Amino acid sequence: MTYPQTFVQDIIEAQCVPVQVNNTLDANKPTVERFRHIWTPDVRVLDGSGFELYHWNGYLPPAEFAARLLTGLGYSRLRLRQFDEAANLYADVLRRFPTAFAAPEAQYFTGVAAYRKTGEANALLHGWHELEKAYPQSEWAVKQNFD
Repeated sequence: MTYPQTFVQDIIEAQCVPVQVNNTLDANKPTVERFRHIWTPDVRVLDGSGFELYHWNGYLPPAEFAARLLTGLGYSRLRLRQFDEAANLYADVLRRFPTAFAAPEAQYFTGVAAYRKTGEANALLHGWHELEKAYPQSEWAVKQNFD
């Protein structure tokens, strides 16, 4: 998938090694089977060993793609226990793309990143309070509501 927008290219170039796989070629069948590919676009964030850290399917307009990619990169950093890097990526989503579909997820995991870094419940609750204020109808607000 190609996005000519500079802001999308900047994110990809700074954070990723993009690989495009043609799923119709026999030569790519092992890759298609390895990832159980069923639909395009199929975007995956992998670590250096090829372990999948985050993925999504389907086309997104440029700003939505950028927000989703930054959110996925943030989640990947969380899984790698790079809490400051994750928090920075989520902050970037919330600053640049506050109305994107991925923004509530970024806000949710902002609290998680703070908690995982410090072990302080107040850090988690603060992030989730911000989620409730900014995105009260989101799936992510439901996920944090453990009443």
